[in-house]
Amino acid sequence: MENHRLSNKELERVLKFEGYGNKNGPYWFVGMEEGGGSVEELQKRAEKFGPVEFLHSSLDKIGLDTMYLHVPTWRIMSKLIMAMQRKPGWEETKNARDYQANKLGRGDGDTFLTELMPLPSRSTGVWPYPSIYPTRAEYYEAIRPGRIKWLSSEISSARPSFVICYGKGNWHHYEKIFPNIKFKSELDENIRVGQGEHGTILLLPFFSYYLVTKSLIKQIANLFGRRHNEG
Repeated sequence: MENHRLSNKELERVLKFEGYGNKNGPYWFVGMEEGGGSVEELQKRAEKFGPVEFLHSSLDKIGLDTMYLHVPTWRIMSKLIMAMQRKPGWEETKNARDYQANKLGRGDGDTFLTELMPLPSRSTGVWPYPSIYPTRAEYYEAIRPGRIKWLSSEISSARPSFVICYGKGNWHHYEKIFPNIKFKSELDENIRVGQGEHGTILLLPFFSYYLVTKSLIKQIANLFGRRHNEG
């Protein structure tokens, strides 16, 4: 167990971190939590991060070279956006790698990457912060309701064309972000879809190659990509 803590100011800063990219972009991604996780890393984030950052340049500040790093979550995001935008060659690894490096999570780009929970962790089976919250359950109880309200308010204000929430285990939490929207299953119940006044909400499986295949990406793009281009 770690024997040190964040200061109250440091904790407030990391809990209020919003995400990476352009909040006014047409595509928002909402996951459960970032990967990583240590008090030392949180202290670096508290010192070096603003509320909104560029994806790769901010992680470089804390010693992570991520531009071309093979992160399946980011590669799938890149392929999905390119497919929805009808970009030729979206299936190709090189193109997804280039999109990840040069366009994903940029302040002048189309995407904003945020999370249901603000503290990074390697997996739900690991709890890196017992010196901050004794258990993951206590952390959820303390932080998740307010984070859901914050996401709801920010999305209502930004009005993205698409909000793409991923991770089936959290679908019921994601739906709480949109209390006035009814969701229905699509594509053999692989996704759920809600239509808001200003945009479409997609609930997708976790972004692994096994769950979000090229075939599923193509189906999603066929259903929703044309709508974006014609809007």
